[in-house]
Amino acid sequence: MTQRHPSAFSATSRLFSLLLLSTIAVLTNLGWSNAAVADDPMRTLDSHCPMTLPPSIEAWKARAEQVRLQLRVAVGLLPMPQLDPVAPKIYGRREMDGYTVESCTMESLPGLMVTGTLYRPSNIPAGKKVPGILCPHGHWANGRFYEANDVVQQLASGGERFESAAINPLQARCVQLARMGCIVYMYDMLGYADSQQIPSARSHGFANQPIESEVKPDGWLLFSPLAESHLQSIMGLQTLASMRSLDMLLTLPEVDANRIGITGASGGGTQSFIAAALDPRISVAFPAVMVSTGMQGGCVCENCPLLRIGTGNVEMAALFAPKPLAMTAADDWTRTMPTDGYPQLQKIYEMYGAKDKVSLFPSLHFGHNYNHVSRVAMYGWMNDHFGLGFKKPILEADFHRLTPKEQTVFDADHPKPESGEEFERKLMKLWSDVVGAQMRGMLQGDKQQNTQLAKTLKDGWKVVLGLTTGAARPTQPVALTEGAGSPTSISVRVGDKAWNYQPVDGEQPLVQYKRLAAGYTYGYNLSQFARQSQQLALTIEQLQSQNPDAKIELSGSGASGAMAAAAVFISEQSAAENSKAAPKVELKIAGSDFRFATVKSIRDPNMLPGASRYWDLPGLVACLTRAPAIATGEPTAEYDAFAKLR
Repeated sequence: MTQRHPSAFSATSRLFSLLLLSTIAVLTNLGWSNAAVADDPMRTLDSHCPMTLPPSIEAWKARAEQVRLQLRVAVGLLPMPQLDPVAPKIYGRREMDGYTVESCTMESLPGLMVTGTLYRPSNIPAGKKVPGILCPHGHWANGRFYEANDVVQQLASGGERFESAAINPLQARCVQLARMGCIVYMYDMLGYADSQQIPSARSHGFANQPIESEVKPDGWLLFSPLAESHLQSIMGLQTLASMRSLDMLLTLPEVDANRIGITGASGGGTQSFIAAALDPRISVAFPAVMVSTGMQGGCVCENCPLLRIGTGNVEMAALFAPKPLAMTAADDWTRTMPTDGYPQLQKIYEMYGAKDKVSLFPSLHFGHNYNHVSRVAMYGWMNDHFGLGFKKPILEADFHRLTPKEQTVFDADHPKPESGEEFERKLMKLWSDVVGAQMRGMLQGDKQQNTQLAKTLKDGWKVVLGLTTGAARPTQPVALTEGAGSPTSISVRVGDKAWNYQPVDGEQPLVQYKRLAAGYTYGYNLSQFARQSQQLALTIEQLQSQNPDAKIELSGSGASGAMAAAAVFISEQSAAENSKAAPKVELKIAGSDFRFATVKSIRDPNMLPGASRYWDLPGLVACLTRAPAIATGEPTAEYDAFAKLR
C-alpha cells in the first residue's frame, strides 16, 4: 500500500495533531474488539419479532418506504426484470356445478413454467367485470393435489362440513370463491404438484450441497454463495410467480383490475403478504395462520438474505395499509396475535383512518389450518370488500373433488418442461443475464436512464449494507492501532498520523439450523462485512465531527479496499439522512479487481449477499460522491464506465 510523505507542520498544526491523537485514543478505547463483531447473539426465525410503532403517520410512511425497498431487494426484484408479456395457455375446460375448471400455465422467467388451475363462474354476463383472486396453496403435501388423511377428525371437530372439502380444502376454497362470482387461480409452489422443474427436495427440503457442484461454466445452483450474491432464491422465484400470475389474471377480459385479491395459508400466507406488500395492483389480502411475532417461516422458500433484518412478518403485513387486510390465528405460532401483533396493525390502520379495514379472526381451538371456519371468515371479507352482495355467514356447499390425475396440466399436447440441476444452473445464469442486460442498457442510455440506474444501485447498496433495517446502528467505532498495518488492514490517515484497522478474517458465524441455507442467518442478521463497514463508517463520522477541518484518508487493498469503500458509502448516506455535509474522505483502493462474486462459502468473512446484483465493487464505487483513487496498473475500465453515474 502506497503511503504519503508527511508535510511540514506549523505549531498550530502540531497542536491540532495532539488533539487528534487524543480523539483517536478515545475512539480506540471505546472500540469493539474484533471478537465482538462475530460473537453478538444472532436472531433466528424463532426469535420474538415485535413491531415498533412509529410516532406518526408521516414516520410510518417513511419507514414503510424503507421496508418495502428492503423487501424488494431481498427477493431479487430491484430492478423488476423486464420480461415479455405473459402468454398463458388455458385449456381442458370442465363444466362443474356453478363453476368451470381449466388448466393454466405460463412462464415466470423464460423456461420456468408456472402451473395451476383456473376456476371461473359458470356464467359471467357479457361485459361484466368480476374480481380476480390469487390462491397460493402453502405447504400442504402435494399442494393442489393434496389428499388429507385426517378426514374423520376434521369432520368431527367441526373444522370441515363435507368430506370433499376435508380431503382437499384447497379445492374447496377455489370452488366457493368461483361460485361467489370470482375468477380464481391456484398456482403451484416450486416443487409441488406439476411444478417439478426445481424439485421439492431442493426448493423446500434443501439441506446442503457439494461445493464442487455449485458453479459450472453453464451457470450456478440456488443456495450457492454466487446465487445469494445475486439475490436469487426460491422466495424470489415464488414472488415473481405471484406477480406473473396476476399478470395472467389481467389478460382475462372478465377480470376487474380494481378488484384483485390474494389469500393463502401457512407458506401460502407468506406468499400472500409478500406479494400484497410489493404489488400495488392487489386490493384485498387475507394471509391465514402466518402473520405473527413468533416463528417467521421455517421453510427455505420463506427465507432469503436481507429479508427480515430489523423487521418481521407483522411489519411486512402492515405495508398493505390502508387497503383491506385480514388474517387468522390458530393454536400455532400465531396464537399470540390477538395481544401481540394485531394491536399494532390496528394502530397503523387507525393512523390512516381505516381501522375497519383490518381484522383478525382467531380460532385458537384449531391447530394450524385453513379449514371451513377460517374460510368462512375469508369469504365474508372478500364479499364485503368486493361488493359481492351475499348475506353472511357464507357457508360452503358440497362439490365434486377432482383427483390429482384430473388436475394435472400435462397431457400429450402439453408435455413436461426441462428440469433438474442443469436446468437450474442455466436458469440462474439467465435470470442474472436478463437483469444485467437491463441495467447495462440503462448505463448506455440517456441522462434520465443513467439517473434511474444510479438510484437503483444506490438503493440496492443501502439494503445490502443494512441502512434500511431500522435496527440500531453501531454506537462504538472500530478499534484502531497506531502505525502501519498488514497488507489486509485498512489505513486511516489524518495529517501526518497513521492508524490501521484489521477487519475480522475469521469465519462468519451461522445460525445453528438443520439446513445450511444462507437465508437462515443473513435473512435475520447483518453480514459480518456489513457490520464492520458500519462500525468503520462511525469511526469516520466521529473523526470528522471532532476535527471538522480535517481531511481523512482511507485506503485498503482487495477486500479491505472494498470495506473502506462501503464505509465511505455508509457515512455519505448517514450524512444525507441527517441533512449534514458528507465527511471529507479521500479514498484509495488498491487491488481493485477484488469481487464479492468470488466468495466460495457462506461462512467467508467477505460474504455479502446482494453485492453481485448491484455490480459488485465497481457498482459500490459508482455510488460514491467522489471517485476513489484506483492504484495504477489495476483494471479501471468498469470504474470509468460508471463515472457518468456519479
